[in-house]
Amino acid sequence: TGEPWRSERLLLNREALAPDAIPALVPPLSAVGEDFVRRARAQASQSGRGSWSGDFSQELFRFALESVCHVLYGQRLGLLQDFVQPEAQRFIEAVARMFHTTAPMLYLPPALLRRLNTRTWRDHVQAWDAIFAQADKCIQSVYQELRLRRRSAQEHVGILGNLILRHKLPLEHIRA
Repeated sequence: TGEPWRSERLLLNREALAPDAIPALVPPLSAVGEDFVRRARAQASQSGRGSWSGDFSQELFRFALESVCHVLYGQRLGLLQDFVQPEAQRFIEAVARMFHTTAPMLYLPPALLRRLNTRTWRDHVQAWDAIFAQADKCIQSVYQELRLRRRSAQEHVGILGNLILRHKLPLEHIRA
């Protein structure tokens, strides 16, 4: 809270949102976009009608999550594959549940939901626990790869990996 939070937030904004940071984000986003288009074409050809026949919104959701994770953590989760690993599937479901449970909190105070220990509150907390667990796993993985030099600084290591490389924030602050 306070000034430390504000200064770290400004640092993150400069790392992720500054105009000179954008060109570095294009290659990872392009890679995910190309995979998505390839998947869409394969799905359309498999349908026999030459058009997409599945739930397109779910595919877009998976595309968005894969893109965000690749940009933030420098890692792909495999969300655009025909078979999604169980851990990645739990992440998809946790993000969907977080969005679903956030809507009621716009109308009812979260403190009230927490005090009453409602199902909405419990589901929301469980979703965030799963999201943070996935984020922590990705951050730890990038940290280990960089520390053991399995990845070079020239590779895409994500926004958080760049923060680690340049020692801009302590690891605990990056995780938070």
